[in-house]
Amino acid sequence: MADFSMTCTCGHTMTVDAPNREEAVSMMKAGMTQEALDQHMAERHQPGEPKPSLEQAHAMIDQLLAPVAA
Repeated sequence: MADFSMTCTCGHTMTVDAPNREEAVSMMKAGMTQEALDQHMAERHQPGEPKPSLEQAHAMIDQLLAPVAA
């Protein structure tokens, strides 16, 4: 198992422990539901900031999730 992480545009780093990157992406996407995205935006982003669609958030996971350097 290894840690994989990504940093949102707000500066919040999200980490998942998985056997490989593909599984890490799947796990992160599974946790990033519309409800979780809405909550993240409300808690960590500025009021009025444009909210990405769930599809855009999942695309960002595909693009940004990377192994954590040991």
